[in-house]
Amino acid sequence: MQRCPNRGGELKLIAAIFERPVVEKILSRLGLDPQPPPRERAREAWHDLAA
Repeated sequence: MQRCPNRGGELKLIAAIFERPVVEKILSRLGLDPQPPPRERAREAWHDLAA
């Protein structure tokens, strides 16, 4: 996403947060689930060849 979906202005990255407790706290405050979705099992290589 390069533009604001509401105002159309250009977006710019101002921070990158990597500390899990900080990310969880921010997401919780926003009413979002702080836990990531479960990882899915990797596909077998032969599935890609069958497509």
